[in-house]
Amino acid sequence: MKLLYLLAFICSTGTNIAQDQFAYVDDKARQIPVEQTYSTAGIARYINENFTRDGEKIRAAYTWIIHNIQYSKDSLFHFNTWGIDPETNMTSILRRRKGVCENYAALFSNILLKCGVQAAAVTGYTNLPANDYWNGHGWVAVQLENEWYLCDPTWDAGYASYLYYLVPPGEFIHSHIPFDPMWQLLEHPVSHKDFKRGHFTVQKHSPVFHYKDSVQAYLQSDTLQQMKSAAARMKAAGIENADQQTWYTYNQMKVQIVHEEENMQLYNDAVAGLNKAKNLYNELVQYRNNNFIPAKTAAETENLFTAIDKLLQDAFIKLDDIGKKTENFQYDTDSLRERLLVLSAKAKEQQAYIKNNLSLHKNR
Repeated sequence: MKLLYLLAFICSTGTNIAQDQFAYVDDKARQIPVEQTYSTAGIARYINENFTRDGEKIRAAYTWIIHNIQYSKDSLFHFNTWGIDPETNMTSILRRRKGVCENYAALFSNILLKCGVQAAAVTGYTNLPANDYWNGHGWVAVQLENEWYLCDPTWDAGYASYLYYLVPPGEFIHSHIPFDPMWQLLEHPVSHKDFKRGHFTVQKHSPVFHYKDSVQAYLQSDTLQQMKSAAARMKAAGIENADQQTWYTYNQMKVQIVHEEENMQLYNDAVAGLNKAKNLYNELVQYRNNNFIPAKTAAETENLFTAIDKLLQDAFIKLDDIGKKTENFQYDTDSLRERLLVLSAKAKEQQAYIKNNLSLHKNR
């Protein structure tokens, strides 16, 4: 029992020393004017104006969040972040001053990025018993002086504590494990089976995972590539439990949605190309019906026909790309292709007619 009291005293003394080091930062962070706290841009602007070092900026953002955002399960149903503009999502969280783990992570990482600090929201689960919904959880990876650390503002919120602030990855893995093994930020990632068993001994014989290189490549990728690379790493490491499978399926669904949105964009672009080509075609028909008045040179009319052909060819290419990444069930590409072919044939007829008649007009 004496040993437990001694350990508690040492932990509490260490925490107080750390707190004293940042007393000025914490005090300044709690003084952010209310009118600046309804957007992450406003909060980041205040932090950038008052602090210069990354360590201070990280601390200030963390302090403000854990003292001002209340954990509330109703946010599970209030926020549906997929597909929502990130800035709109941030504003909603800040106006309500409520959120769940995903919202804490999104808010903290968003502020840090605007402060020029590299950070990323991470999704995984913890070794706490499952709650009423599921055991999923969100936290944040933060880079400071070229090293990566992990923070869980959700678990510190409301307690004015910093127990889960800038925790080294080797310690953090004792309570949190990400779905994407890269975000363990360990050269020897822990398996999900070992995490469930509470076994965290580093397997020195296992291959070294160069996570810093992987993280750098990940952060330079677009959202789609990030989701695909995360899925690939999960499959390579092995999907061992229901929590992993749930997240993997959700991730694949998001990839599918992105591909479907690409199909939509390709189809809309093809339609737009058809409409532009049709307008140019109508302009030439009008020119013909007006007996070639006002006069155009042969080069001018040829340029119009060239523009029509290019628009149609680009539209054909976009149609060919629809369905390459995910099967197309929504868009009637056959009908659109037929309309493109019809307009292409009509344009060629008009081109021959106008070219021939301009020659006759010139010879008269």
